[in-house]
Amino acid sequence: MKVTVCFGKTGIVVPCKDGQIRVRDLTHQALQRYLRTKEKNPSHWVNVHHLEYTDGGILDPDDILADVVEDKDKVDGE
Repeated sequence: MKVTVCFGKTGIVVPCKDGQIRVRDLTHQALQRYLRTKEKNPSHWVNVHHLEYTDGGILDPDDILADVVEDKDKVDGE
């Protein structure tokens, strides 16, 4: 399973194996990859309030990823 997390116009693809991670872990991994992609210092401050579907549904950070998204879904970091 892989999920694309979009930060503005930048999409970060995160491999999630079988999806048995929490949404908060996806958020953390996507943020780390985003900072590397943008060549930001890891101490650079980026605040992600939540992840949401492109149609506006907010994902709960405690949910198991495979329970709330499908393989190759796109979500937005807000």
